[in-house]
Amino acid sequence: MASRKQKRLSQLLDLISEQSSMHIRDAAEVLDVSEMTIRRDIRDNPDKFGHLGGHIVPANKLSHRASYDLGIETDIHDQEKRQACQQCLPFAITEDIIFVDCGTTLVHLMDLLPHDLEISIVCHALNIADRAVRKSNVNLILMGGQYHSPTSSFHGLGAEAMFQRLGISTGFFSAAGIHPLHGATCTHFNEVAVKQAAMNSTTRRILVADSSKIGKVSPARYASIEDFDLILTEQGSFEFASEAAD
Repeated sequence: MASRKQKRLSQLLDLISEQSSMHIRDAAEVLDVSEMTIRRDIRDNPDKFGHLGGHIVPANKLSHRASYDLGIETDIHDQEKRQACQQCLPFAITEDIIFVDCGTTLVHLMDLLPHDLEISIVCHALNIADRAVRKSNVNLILMGGQYHSPTSSFHGLGAEAMFQRLGISTGFFSAAGIHPLHGATCTHFNEVAVKQAAMNSTTRRILVADSSKIGKVSPARYASIEDFDLILTEQGSFEFASEAAD
């Protein structure tokens, strides 16, 4: 007898086969499960399903499956990401202006900031901006450029040059991998220039990630570990053992 999950996967395959694609929200309603469950089904079955702009598509319809997709990454280690951002609060609430990087980790920092906090936030990602504008006293500075949907962020077209006009007290940076030798790395090369421009305009640089990122390496390197003043995970401040860099 097929399990409930196997039946759901079979039904999901039938749905997207009939319609070529289906929004995650609609699939969740039809199958009477949460959107998180559907996202996990997509993530755990890359041979069957692809994810494109919030829609589920058959895996064989994608000519190239992105190695990072914001919609899928959102639910991975979600609790640990939020706890890592809680560690950031003492460094954020005392500043006048901060930079908040793209990705699925630092959205939690936006949610955790006090609603009455008066602060300027510089960012280059729509998901960060969306959370920031919900705080009534936030002055939002959104860097423009070409939109990159997998990371919900902007790059190029002068976005990097805009940082030269800013003096940012503290920057909170994200990474897909944090390695003692290979440094802070991200999945997409078009993130590198923006991240580096932000670092050059920031007095204090804090790298924020859940501990699953420690020891991992992604394709695009944007900084050395020594470039950061602090690394924060859900467990607090993190430092590599000195012999790890030898």
